[in-house]
Amino acid sequence: MLKGLSPKIFMKCQLFSILASTVFPLLMIPVSNAQELKIAVVDMQDALNQYYKTEIKVKEINDMADEKRKNLDERAAALQQMNNQAAELDAVYRDTALSESKRKDALEKLQVLMQERAAKGKEIGDAQRKASQEVMTARQEMEATLVDEIKKVLDGLVQVQGYDLVFDKSFLPKANKAILYTSSNVKDLTNEVVASLNEGHPTPAKPAEAPSN
Repeated sequence: MLKGLSPKIFMKCQLFSILASTVFPLLMIPVSNAQELKIAVVDMQDALNQYYKTEIKVKEINDMADEKRKNLDERAAALQQMNNQAAELDAVYRDTALSESKRKDALEKLQVLMQERAAKGKEIGDAQRKASQEVMTARQEMEATLVDEIKKVLDGLVQVQGYDLVFDKSFLPKANKAILYTSSNVKDLTNEVVASLNEGHPTPAKPAEAPSN
């Protein structure tokens, strides 16, 4: 099996370093009084999870990872065959009941095979590291692309609706929230963002929330 590669990429893509801040200072409209600020919130993680393209792209990466794993499994099987051959040759070499010439021939073949085995092992190790890096890079690029598309939709809503400041509430750890309270007067743009992203496409089922303690 392909070590270092997760069997499946989790559907709940984590944004991590894609967005460096929990706040989107989208100051689209100049204001002269702080009380006139129009503020909204958006759950970027939720928008990413519900975006129809996310499921498609995740499947593409899973398929790529499966293909690479299959290739590595085939190489590993070939290496195992070499191990079996080496064990057989070693048994012949150690069998003192056999003729000296037969034992010598087995030893020479074993030495050659062990060199080939070492080269094959290195080849597999290099291929494994390369495959892991390629899948990781593909996932990072996927997340960056999808988040950029979501931000463009959000920017459009902000301009049309005239918001001055939009907070992303998905990055705030439960034990250390920057937004401790949000009144009903603060607009949540998440559903509008998701609706715009999925226009003409079915919206994926919203993942169930973990029960609170």
